[in-house]
Amino acid sequence: MIALDASVLIDHLDGEPAAEAFVDQHQKKQLYAPTFILYEVYRGGARAVSGDRRGAVRDLVDGLGWLEPLEFNQAAAAEAALVEAELLDAGDEINTADVVIAGTCRHYGADLATGDSHFDHVDELGIVDYPGGA
Repeated sequence: MIALDASVLIDHLDGEPAAEAFVDQHQKKQLYAPTFILYEVYRGGARAVSGDRRGAVRDLVDGLGWLEPLEFNQAAAAEAALVEAELLDAGDEINTADVVIAGTCRHYGADLATGDSHFDHVDELGIVDYPGGA
């Protein structure tokens, strides 16, 4: 199970060749996204326009309809709390949003496709390297 990070989705929506190739290569199976990542993408779309923000977000929701959301529910929240505690014990720290994303992925057993190296510090989180990432 592969979950896509916001960087992959944003690049894909922008038509970046690396992202399009990555999604095409991995879309043979269902692809997923934690709901917090979807929020990050929708937030960017809402902030990018000054007119019909609701329409812009609706277009993003429709455009990403091929993704299966991974809900941030009670069990994922508990896993995120464990991720943060483990990172702090190890002397590492990542922002709260990324703790939520990592916890959600770990709860569902999803590998995270990302170019962000700070996720490498999260134990038991599978990483799928995305070459176009930050």
